[in-house]
Order: sequence, then C-alpha cells, then structure tokens
Amino acid sequence: MAKTNYKALLANRMEQDFSKWLAQPHVQEREVYRFLHTMKGTAGTIGLMELSEFCGQQLDSFAEDSTELLPVQALNSLMETLKGFFASEGAVSEKAASDREEAPVKESFVLVIDADAQFAASVKEALEAKGIPVVIALDAQKGMEFFYTLQPQMVILDRTLPDADGFELVAQIHEATKNRFLPIAVISADDRMENRIRSMELGATDFLAKPLDMPFFTAYVSNRLRSQEGLSHGSLYDELTGAGNRTYFNQVLQQTAALADKTKTVFTLVLLDLDHFRKVNDTYGHLAGDEVLRTFSALLLKMKRESDYFFRYGGDQFALILPDTNAKTAAALIDQIRSAFAETGFSFSLSEPFQVSFSAGISEYRQKRDVPVNMADSALYQAKQNGRSQTIVSERTADDIRRHLNLIIVDDDSLVRRLVSKQFSGWKPQDFDLRIEEYIDGASFVESSWYKPEENYMILLDGIMPKMDGLEVLNHMRSQYPHENIIISMLTSRNNESDIVLALKNGADDYIVKPFYAQEVVARVERLTMRMFK
Repeated sequence: MAKTNYKALLANRMEQDFSKWLAQPHVQEREVYRFLHTMKGTAGTIGLMELSEFCGQQLDSFAEDSTELLPVQALNSLMETLKGFFASEGAVSEKAASDREEAPVKESFVLVIDADAQFAASVKEALEAKGIPVVIALDAQKGMEFFYTLQPQMVILDRTLPDADGFELVAQIHEATKNRFLPIAVISADDRMENRIRSMELGATDFLAKPLDMPFFTAYVSNRLRSQEGLSHGSLYDELTGAGNRTYFNQVLQQTAALADKTKTVFTLVLLDLDHFRKVNDTYGHLAGDEVLRTFSALLLKMKRESDYFFRYGGDQFALILPDTNAKTAAALIDQIRSAFAETGFSFSLSEPFQVSFSAGISEYRQKRDVPVNMADSALYQAKQNGRSQTIVSERTADDIRRHLNLIIVDDDSLVRRLVSKQFSGWKPQDFDLRIEEYIDGASFVESSWYKPEENYMILLDGIMPKMDGLEVLNHMRSQYPHENIIISMLTSRNNESDIVLALKNGADDYIVKPFYAQEVVARVERLTMRMFK
C-alpha cells in the first residue's frame, strides 16, 4: 500500500466516528478523550504532524475518566476543525510520510538504572528527543540483565537502588567492561565528596548530582558517546586492516558464549588463514603482503552480515564470530566470500598478476563444554592438510532447532497495527521464524488462547483501549505468565505521565511514545529480544 493512502484511511475512520456521534444526542467525555488520544498518535506516525499537535492540545480540554455526557452540538466546532486538516492538500506530503517511516535509527543507546520511574522517564524523554535511544531498568536485577544482554554504549545508574547498592553495580560493570571504555555515570541526590570519590575509585567515569540540568545532561551524554566510540575503535581494532584485534576477539567471544549459555542459542566461530602467505611476502615484499591483508579484510567487512564480528586473529589469520548462526549457514557465507576473493587479482612492480586463496575451519558452539577456538583450529588444520583453499566444519553435529518469535500487536487503532505489521513483514531473522498476530483490543487478546510455554513473545501493547486498557492487560500478563519468554513494550501517546511510570513499575520492559518511526519500533524489538535470540 502506498504511504499516502494512510491519510485517506485515517480520514475515513474519523468520519465513521463522527457519524456515530451525530446519530445520538450526547457523547461521553471519555470517548472524546480516547478519540483525540488515538488521533494524536496515529496522525503523527503517518506524518500529519500539525494534526497530531492539535489533537494533543485538545486533550487538555477533556477528562480521560469522565462519564459526563456532552451535547453533540457542542462538538461541531471541533469536528469541523479536524475535517479541515484533511481538506488541505498541504497537510502532509508523500515525502513527509516517507521521512517518518525511513528515518535512520542510531545504534548507540543508553541504559538507565534508577528506581525513580518518573525521573528515569524524564531522562528517556530528553535523550530520545536528541536521537539517543534509552532502555530503563527500575532495579539492579533488571539492570544487570539488560547490561549483559543488550550491551549498551553507556550506563547511568543511581547510587541507591531497592535491591542492591549502586556502588556494587558500578564495580561489576567496570570489571566486565574495563577494556571497552564504557562510560558509567553515577547519579544521586547525595553528592557528598565521599560518594563522588567512592564512585571514581570503583570505576565510574562521572558523578552527577540530582536534580539534573537537562540541557547540560543531554550534551554531556552525547559527548561521552562520541568519546566512547572513538576510544573503543582505537584500542580494539587493527590499524592495518580495520578488523577487530585479538583483545576485542577475546572479549566478544566471552560475551557471545555467556549469552549463548544463558539463552540456550548457538553461534559459530570461523578461523580463516591465507594460503601460502609467506611466499607473497618473500616474493613481492612486505608492502605487497600488507596490501593483500588490507584487500582481504575489506572484502570480509563488506560481505559479512551486520550482526557478525570480524577480527585479525594474528599475522595472516583472521576470525569471524557469527551470533545466532549454525555451521551450515556460516559455511555458505564463507563459500560466497571465497568465490569473490578468487576473482581478486594482485600485481606488484613488474610481476605477473596472481591470486591468493584461503582455508577456513568452522566450529558451532552449542553448550558450555564446547571449546570453539580449539574446534575451529582443528578444522582449519584439517583444511590445510587436505590441500588448502577449502572449508572444513568441525565434526560434532547436532540437529538445528528452529525457534519462533511471536510478535503480538494489541492496539485498537487499525492504522497503527497495519503500519507496524507492514514494517515487520520486511524483517527476516536468520534462525527463527517470526509470526505476527494482531488484536483489536486488550479484552480480545486476554480472552484468546495466545500463549504456548515453549515459545517466545514480544508484545506491543497500546496504553489506552476500550473495554480493557493497556495497564490492565499488563498487570494480568505479569501475574499470570512468566517473565522469561515474554517481553512487553507499551505504546502510548503520552510523554512522561503517570501511565508511563505505572507501566514501568508494573513490569513493562520498555515503552514507545507515539508518534513513532515504524523503523524505530523494529530496531527496539530487535534489541529487546536479544535476550531470547542473539
């Protein structure tokens, strides 16, 4: 469906609502509030920003829970004004809608660990207004789970948490990331010098006193993220090839194995060795050898998937770590790289053109007793013994288990459901099947037979719906179902209000404020589901 059709669909749905109002003498005030709330979120999502802002302003004139009956004739002016937004051809352009749907999502994100949900929500609002995604945890347990599974680019945590001493978390995070230059900021209303000193001694990079000056704070976070990116790249990457270095390899391998153990998933390690590379150096010189290494690395960096990690393991040996990937899939990727590298010709000085091949050993990690480096190294040795220029997969095999992620969209707004479903229809996870289900309201979702204990779920839950609102559904789910295989993100048109705070306190893993970029929703779902599928 063309993006511009969403405007017509929204106009038609609005006219249907108005027809229902006009068929009766009175309308409940809360029904008008709910209508404006929905219009605000949907209009902004499809690019009708002026309409979205107008509906947001009108919400202040109506009470969400009021059952007072309003004369329909008193709503005539409001209805005519809303119709005017659709009569104007300039209300939205195809480019505006496209810009919202295709806007880029930045990779860096911040983890905020703070028991004060209202404060955490305000931090999230301020940073995301600057394009910096934020994930919130209201206690230490949730915070450390997010830290290990999501691998944030910065951590901001309060000195006092309900289930742990904030200083203990600083020490744990610093120990786990001492080679990553991860910014760790301690925030507290108690800014005594001993607390500041203790924070620095344990590995924090900063101590910030509450209340925060938000303009300074957002600039500070942006600064730290830029610095972290520069420092990490300089210390973790090989200068000649641009591949990750041995230190970075060890760090990623350890983290990937720990996550695989926790989530019971697999990953694959590939060791690659250039064939007869010493002969290249001896025949053409070390400058020529360096050029071969750079060319090979550039090809790998271009052809690997975005989720894969590439390293210079040592000399002319390289490594690939492929998260959530089985050996068969890894071998197919290596075959593609081999074919592309075989077409690469080298010529130095007056020498005849020549090609360089490589050998590869692959190991698939499935359980703690596996030693992926030794397994891949043995397979690589076998490949070289067998004549080089080939790939050998470690002999241990196991049946590949196909898993599922059920994405459930619960929203009474059909346009929002359609937009989100459309965006996810283009998401093709490699080793699990994505199933998308839609429910028109909370009651129909709760009453359905949606849950299977052996499967995993990501639920996008609207905050305000008829019959049963999002908070009621959230409370029902957290009381009736386990947390491990269900992740819940609230969708709301409110920003930093009581329902956001209640959602976080009652077990929501995240919330997304309408209007949103549909692409942003996909990125957040990918990030949040990493604990189930890395």
